[in-house]
Amino acid sequence: HFEAFLHSMTMDLTVTEYQTYEDLYEYVYGSAAVIGLQMVPILEPTSQEAYKHATELGVAFQLANFIRDVGEDLERGRVYLPLAELAEFGVTRDDLEARVATPAIKAALKFQVARVKKLEESSRAGISMLGALSQPCIETARILYCGIVDAVEDIDYEVFTKRATVSLTRRLQVALPAYLKARKLWKRTT
Repeated sequence: HFEAFLHSMTMDLTVTEYQTYEDLYEYVYGSAAVIGLQMVPILEPTSQEAYKHATELGVAFQLANFIRDVGEDLERGRVYLPLAELAEFGVTRDDLEARVATPAIKAALKFQVARVKKLEESSRAGISMLGALSQPCIETARILYCGIVDAVEDIDYEVFTKRATVSLTRRLQVALPAYLKARKLWKRTT
């Protein structure tokens, strides 16, 4: 896994765009999924399937960031949305550089959001495969991190002029009960 991480970091220094989802996935696997995979053993998995779901969740987290940060990434000279998929919606890199959320760009972003939601949905099964103490923390991360794409939808995909954020109220609604649940479970085990 460490080799994939190093390869991914090297790619980030030289690659400014990705033609296909498969190309992007190679980068995302090394930059996000590997970290999730390395965490799984300390989260006390009850099944090897947990590793597959950890990969899905790590990829979903990273892709959610890419969708939210389209404008910021352009400022760094990078595009983390697959160009071939953008082209299916009639969107080019130049269109993104214009920084106007046209109907075509919104449709392309909607497609990307759907991928994140599909990965997130599939990853949920893996959370129940973790130790009881780990579950509330990972569930909170899943809801809040993948909630970024819900926030993108809430701003009508206007990622060039607005920053999609999960509100403090929402963060507290999710994190506080999870904290209390984890604390209760921890007290039972000590």
